[in-house]
Amino acid sequence: MGNFNEHYEAGKSAAIIAAVAGLVITLNGGGDIGEGVIVAAGVGTVVLGTSLLPDIDHQASKPREAAGRFGVVSVVAGILGLVLFAPEIVDQLGLIVSTFGINGAPSSLGLGVLLIGGIVLLASGGEMFDSLTTHRGFTHSLPFVGLIGVIAVLVTWHLSSYGGILAVFAGQNGVLVGIAAVIGVLVHLGVDSK
Repeated sequence: MGNFNEHYEAGKSAAIIAAVAGLVITLNGGGDIGEGVIVAAGVGTVVLGTSLLPDIDHQASKPREAAGRFGVVSVVAGILGLVLFAPEIVDQLGLIVSTFGINGAPSSLGLGVLLIGGIVLLASGGEMFDSLTTHRGFTHSLPFVGLIGVIAVLVTWHLSSYGGILAVFAGQNGVLVGIAAVIGVLVHLGVDSK
């Protein structure tokens, strides 16, 4: 089983190779050098990040320590993001709650669900995470590899819809990011198998 430095070094090497491959694939697909560099940077970053990700389930790992801080920020940002950028989802949550006989505006009910859920996650999320994960469990499995790949593609495609520099990750380039995520996790599993 590899330690953090072994995973980091293997991930860094794979990230460089993946970045070069991402650049070549983008250029061969008709993209310009600017798009190629952005895709290469994104693909390399994802490979490196996901090569460290599976150890999020280890109590003393650096990714897990960072995940605790990231988890708090993610919960708060997720609630704010839904309220500001996807109010229709908040309204849908409110409509679901109203089917249980609770009266109120859908947006208010949905916000209430988000706030209560956020408080519960912040109060007990770490303990729930600890009880649900064991080191070298799910995060070191092939289903996790597939899940991370699918999530990476979906998140990348969604982010590309915002335009700007992220627009280059629409379509094929988004799939490259998903493949990069899969490669990163597989690099981690490869180091652990030694």
